[in-house]
Amino acid sequence: MLRPSRLLAGLLAGLLPAALAAATPALAHPHVWITTRAELDYGPDGALRAVRHAWTFDPTYSAFAIQGLGQSPAGPINPAALAALARDNAENLAEQGYFTLLKVNGRKQDLGTATDPAMTFADGQLTLRFTVPLKAPLAGTASLEVYDPTYFVAFSLAEGDDVATLKGAPAGCRATAHRPKTAAPAPAATGMSEAFFEAMTAASTYGVQFANRIVVAC
Repeated sequence: MLRPSRLLAGLLAGLLPAALAAATPALAHPHVWITTRAELDYGPDGALRAVRHAWTFDPTYSAFAIQGLGQSPAGPINPAALAALARDNAENLAEQGYFTLLKVNGRKQDLGTATDPAMTFADGQLTLRFTVPLKAPLAGTASLEVYDPTYFVAFSLAEGDDVATLKGAPAGCRATAHRPKTAAPAPAATGMSEAFFEAMTAASTYGVQFANRIVVAC
């Protein structure tokens, strides 16, 4: 079994050890795939005050996580168990800064503690939603990136018009999604071993090259 990083330990909260042991050896780096959507929330003064994330996990992770809750993907999921899993994930993700890099007018913004964590299960996939507030709301051009520096988790933007939405933004504001110029390579194509990735820390820059970006210009 590959040694889980602190990140994986957080994302796999509630997962049965036996299920994780069975699944992990078959996985290559990255280990979890997440499709993201974001809603940027503005106050009456036109300042950006929070980001509402919606992360949909890949079917394989979702299936094992549901089993870890003692649930079958084919049956009804206990809402209380999903709520507890959402809270655990949000708490653990705080150590990683929620994988969220937010800049306003080119300056990195400090983020507060996530609120309103919730999780749903539909069409074989889990979706985690939570809100990350700015410690100091600010108006101006915003840039939002969501990525894992160690590339243990691969984040990608969802397709469709709802990938980036604005709530209460000043008139004329527009959100534009920017995707990486090149797709992430298959693990074998990187020429790097799994041990290379396991040695990475939050200070690593490898995952930056695959980061997606949402830019809001007003």
